[in-house]
Amino acid sequence: MAARVKFVLFCLIVLVLPGGLMALGGPQLVDLGKLALILSPVVAGLALNGGLGNRGDRVQWRSVGVAALITLTVAGLALVASLGAGGSVFGGERLAPSSAAGALAATALTSVLEELGWAGGGLALALKAFGRRVGVLILGLVWAAWHLVPTFLKVGLFPELEAAPPLMLVAFVGACLIYRELLTRFVERSCSWLGAAAGHAAPNLMLTAFVAWGLVILERPEAWPWFPAPGGLVFPALALAAVLALRRRTSTVAA
Repeated sequence: MAARVKFVLFCLIVLVLPGGLMALGGPQLVDLGKLALILSPVVAGLALNGGLGNRGDRVQWRSVGVAALITLTVAGLALVASLGAGGSVFGGERLAPSSAAGALAATALTSVLEELGWAGGGLALALKAFGRRVGVLILGLVWAAWHLVPTFLKVGLFPELEAAPPLMLVAFVGACLIYRELLTRFVERSCSWLGAAAGHAAPNLMLTAFVAWGLVILERPEAWPWFPAPGGLVFPALALAAVLALRRRTSTVAA
């Protein structure tokens, strides 16, 4: 099967299947659609690619750890900026320890599964179909659409995006392109999808922990530029700086 046909099939499965189930309505179908949203990139990506990308390469565990530190720094600085500007505040309801532990476990699982699909099989399909530069760009656009399908259907998965003004949604798409490039560089440096998984899970876990401790993210919709994640303006700017720093370091090493 041609590489581009496989990638188109991947896109159709990850967008149309969960979106169709959610659009049919009814609590059970919506829940099934949410499950399909998480699992379809994993199943479709690995099945169509015949397994993971970077098969046979030795995992560079130090780079996996560095990926987590980089995105923690990006998200941490974005959160500090958001708190300073009043876009986010502490003072919300704190979760009970058992609920907080459940939220952290769910965040870790969904983040890892997400990257198993997108950085594991999906990235390999995109590279085979379009090459490095165009492939990652298109994959980032599809990844953004994957988030926006449940957002437009308003099923409660991404409440901040559901209430977002149009400019925040535009910023979110741009942030997905930058973030996917950063996560792809983690894959390349670590020789494994685990680099992207670590880079994605670490800031998600940090924000989930703070929310459990009473953080209210994006208290006012008009403060969306200070949203400390994709969708705001600070997070993608810092992620872009990280991409440029990694590119510069790679160029220096190659020279």
